[in-house]
Amino acid sequence: MTRISTMASNSILLDTIFRTQQRVLDSQIQVATEKRSQDYQGIAGNSRRLVNIENSSAALERFISNNEQQDVRFQITENVMESVKDTVLQFRNQLSNYASGEKRDRERAEAIQVDAFEALKTIENLLNTEVDGRFLFSGSRVGTQPVSLNVNTISGFQTTFDGARVTYPTTRDAHLESFTINSDTNNLNNKFVDPSNLFQFRQHSTGSTTTTGSSSIEASSALFSNVAAGTTITIANTTSNNGTYTVDTVASDGRSVTVKTDMFTDEANLGAVTITYPDTDDPANPLTLTNANLGLTSFTRSTDTITATNANSLAALTVGTAFTVSGTTQNDGSYTVKTNDGTNLVIEAKKLTDEAADTTLGTSTFFDHFTDTDVVFTAGTNTIEVRQSGTATVVPNIFNGLAVGNTFNVTNSASNNATFTITSIAADGSSVTVAEALTGETDSTGANFAGAASVPFSYISGSQMVITNVGAAGTDTIQIRDSGGAALTNVFDTLAVGEAITLSGTAGHDANYTISAISADGSTITVAEDITVATATDTDGARLRVFGASGTISATSYFSGDQTTLTHRVDSDRSISLDLTGAHPGIEKAIRGLSIILQGAIGTEGGLDQNTDRSGQAMYLMDAALERTVAGTPPFGTETAGSIEQAQIDLGFSRVLINTTNLLHRDFIGFFENSITDIENVSSTEAITELLDNQRSLEASFQVFARIRELSLTNFI
Repeated sequence: MTRISTMASNSILLDTIFRTQQRVLDSQIQVATEKRSQDYQGIAGNSRRLVNIENSSAALERFISNNEQQDVRFQITENVMESVKDTVLQFRNQLSNYASGEKRDRERAEAIQVDAFEALKTIENLLNTEVDGRFLFSGSRVGTQPVSLNVNTISGFQTTFDGARVTYPTTRDAHLESFTINSDTNNLNNKFVDPSNLFQFRQHSTGSTTTTGSSSIEASSALFSNVAAGTTITIANTTSNNGTYTVDTVASDGRSVTVKTDMFTDEANLGAVTITYPDTDDPANPLTLTNANLGLTSFTRSTDTITATNANSLAALTVGTAFTVSGTTQNDGSYTVKTNDGTNLVIEAKKLTDEAADTTLGTSTFFDHFTDTDVVFTAGTNTIEVRQSGTATVVPNIFNGLAVGNTFNVTNSASNNATFTITSIAADGSSVTVAEALTGETDSTGANFAGAASVPFSYISGSQMVITNVGAAGTDTIQIRDSGGAALTNVFDTLAVGEAITLSGTAGHDANYTISAISADGSTITVAEDITVATATDTDGARLRVFGASGTISATSYFSGDQTTLTHRVDSDRSISLDLTGAHPGIEKAIRGLSIILQGAIGTEGGLDQNTDRSGQAMYLMDAALERTVAGTPPFGTETAGSIEQAQIDLGFSRVLINTTNLLHRDFIGFFENSITDIENVSSTEAITELLDNQRSLEASFQVFARIRELSLTNFI
C-alpha cells in the first residue's frame, strides 16, 4: 500500500462528492424550470396545502365554465323573451285599435284575427328555441319540443274552436289540461262493474226534450274529479259521439261532466219570438224578424229546426248566418244557419247522442244485478258458479275484482259453509275455482259470500226484486230483498240519481227508468216514471242494468314539457332556479288571449264580430301577460301571478348573479395561483446563485479528492 488514504475515508469523500453533484443537478433543473421540484416529494412540507389549493382552483374553474354555459342559455332566453314581449305588445296595440272602433265590422274583425294568428305562430317558433340540443322552454324535458299550438291555418283552428259549440279554454287550469280517460279502473273491486271502458253519453240528463239542459257524459266512478270546467276534450272510439267538445260543468262527485251544446228545447206555436240577424251593409244596426213576419214559431230538438207558420218568412237568414233568438221560454240564444228553405230553418247543432243508455246499445255495463240466482258447487273440479235460477246460463261479473289467492267465506249454504282460497277465476267473472274440496250442491235459497282477510267482496244469491206501484210518477220504487224477504242493503250504492236503468225478465215491468232517489241503506231506488203495472215480486230471474259504452276521452295541452323547477349551482353555497317554461303564467296568458280572439269564423255564431266582449277579455290577458300589475277586473277569475316583465327581471337578476359570482371565482383563482407559485416556484437569481455555489463546492471536492488520491508514504520519505 503506497497511499495513506483509507477505504473508509475514501468512501466518505465519494459520498460527499455525489451529494454535491445531486445539488448541482437539482440547481440546474430549478434554473431551467424555475420550479422548486418536479414532484411533490421535493416540496413534501407543503404538498397537502398545494393539493388542496389546486383542487379548490379546479372546482372554481368548473363553476366558471358551467356558469358561462348557463349564461349563454340565459342570454338567448332573454333575447327570446324580449321578442315574445315585442310580439305581444305589438298585438296588444293592434287589439286596442280594433276595440276602439266598430267591432262588428267584418273586415276589421278578420284583420285582427290575422294579426292574432301571426302573433301565435311567432310565439310558437320562439318558444321552441333549441340550444346545444336542449329546448330552452321544456323544463326538465329538454329533448321534447315544448309548444304546439295547432294553428297551422286560421280556418283549421276555427274548425276545431268554432267559438260557439267548442270555445277556447278561458282559464289556466282548463288551458293546460292533459289527460286520457279510457278505463274505469276505480271500480275494479266492485262486483257490479265490468272493468272495461265504461261511459254513458246522454243528449240530455233527464231525457226530456221539453226541458233545457246540457248533454252529459257519465262514468261509474269519480273519473272526472280533476277535470276543469272549460276544458276542450276529444271523444273517440264511440259509436255516435266522436268529436271535440267543451266541458261546461263538472259534477261535485266527479262522476259526470256536461258539455257545451247548441240544441233546441221543444216549444210549439210561440207568438212573441224575435229573431235578430246582422245587416251586412250596416253591422252596427242588426235586422229583426218578429211574429208579425213569422206567424207562430216552433222549435224542435230532434230535427234542430225552427218552423214558422208564415211561408218563406225566414228566407232572409242564409246558410252560415249567425242569429239570435229571444222571447221564448227555453230557446233564447245564438245560433248559426245550417240549412233553410225559408219556412224551416235548421241550425248547426252540437249535442251528444244517447249511447249505452238502453239494452240495444252494448253489452258492457255500469251495474248488472240478477235476482233469483243459483250457486252451483261442483265437487271434483272445486268450482263455484253462479247461474240464473233453474238454468245453465251463467251470471257474469259476480267475481270481478277478486284475484287468485284471495279468500272468502260462504255461509247459509246447505253443505259448503267454509272459508275458500281462489286458485283461478273465469274470464267472464261467473265462477271461481278454489283450493279446498267442495261438496256437490245447487243452492237456490240464498248462499252468502263475504271477503275474508280484508278482501272487498260480498254477494247474496237467490235475491228478489220487489217493484212497488205507489201511484204518482216519481214515487214508485224498486227494492232488492234476500230470499227471506229482508231488504239487501248497499246494493245500489254505486248508482246515482239521474242514471237510467233497464229492467228485463220481469212480469210486465220491462222498461227503461230513471233513478230519482236512492234510499239511505242502498236497498231501494225510486224512479221518475210512473209504473202503471201492479206491484209485483219477481223471483224468476229479473235483471236490472245500467249500461256503459266504450270510448276514450282526452284533453291535450299546448305545452308538452313539464313544470319541474330545476336549479343551477353558481358556487358551492348558492343556486338559482330554472323555472321559465312554455307554461309560464305570462306566456300562457298571452297564448290564451290570442287564441280567444282567433276562435270562430267571422259571420258565424261564434265569430269575433258576434262576440264583441272578447276584445276586452283578451286585452286584459295581454296586459296581465306583459305587466306585473294590471288595472281592472279579471274576466275569468283570479289569474295566476306571473308576467313577461317579471320573467325578464328574474332572468336579469340571474345573469347578474352569474357574472358577479364568476368575477369572484376568478379573483380567488388568482389568489390560489399566487399561492401555488409561492410553493412551487423559485427565484431565478437565488437559483443561479445556489447553482454557482454548488458548482464551486463540487470543483473544490474534486480537487481535494485528487490531492488525497495522490498522497503516499513515499512523499514523506
